[in-house]
Amino acid sequence: MPPPGEHLLSIGEFSRLSRITIRMLRHYDEHGVLHPTRVDAFSGYRHYSPGLLRAAGRIRDLRDVGLRVDELAACAPVLDDAAALRPVLERQRARLLTDAATVADRVREVDRLITELEVPLMPVEITHRTIPARTVASVRDTIPGYQDEGLLWERLMAGLAATGGRVAPSPLTVAVFHDDAFVESGPDVEVRLDVVGPVTEAGDVRVLDVPEQQVAVGTLHGGFDGIGSVMVAIAQWVGERGYRFDGPMFNIYVVGPPDEPDPARWVTDVCAPVAASADRAADRAAEGAAGSAAAATTTGDGLVGAR
Repeated sequence: MPPPGEHLLSIGEFSRLSRITIRMLRHYDEHGVLHPTRVDAFSGYRHYSPGLLRAAGRIRDLRDVGLRVDELAACAPVLDDAAALRPVLERQRARLLTDAATVADRVREVDRLITELEVPLMPVEITHRTIPARTVASVRDTIPGYQDEGLLWERLMAGLAATGGRVAPSPLTVAVFHDDAFVESGPDVEVRLDVVGPVTEAGDVRVLDVPEQQVAVGTLHGGFDGIGSVMVAIAQWVGERGYRFDGPMFNIYVVGPPDEPDPARWVTDVCAPVAASADRAADRAAEGAAGSAAAATTTGDGLVGAR
């Protein structure tokens, strides 16, 4: 209750003085952010004590730096308590810094897209390679996001000495993506490094004998924002040549962050394990049979007979 004789402000007057709209004042009342001093039982009109203007000003300031309504309601009892408000503001500051970094990333992505509109994209060459069998040291785990792959590399390099192994000459540095599909968070990623010598598992470092693999490879020059064009080229190559995907995709880092801080200079071989589709295998068998029959039929001068 207001002190006897105190003049109360109508909601319109309080709105003008507090610079908070009538709609928001009603919303704040309903959600426990700022209650009026008195509500007329008959008309439902809200009235406010002038003393609430200070609280309204603090609420407006907190709203303007991005606090949600539920956060404003939590702050309502401590609007004059600096010690209680400080951690709230520090958390909000950290949130805004994260948001600012996200916005900066999006601006850079917009700039990249504008550049792509103005400069024709270079075609991506896909090659078919055989990656020989090898022994690798490996760390596999789910990580917060694809961009956090470095956490796995730190664990691998920190634990490698305990395995007794040595990094192989000209090693492949590989990241394998084990999820069946793209995920927004928590990807299942494995990092591998070729090793030689007597080597045993230690801690979370595993030792694997990786068999020979047939892969379709597209080379990405620069940062990973351009990986989409490589994926398109791989998919087209696999379909046009009668192959099928045969296992999780992986990256081979030819030039990466440990070697070169400038993403524009990175070189990554994007690899998709492949196997011949049933139709392609049948075609190859037929070609082989036809070739054998043709070789067995020769003319008098020793030339392969044409059929």
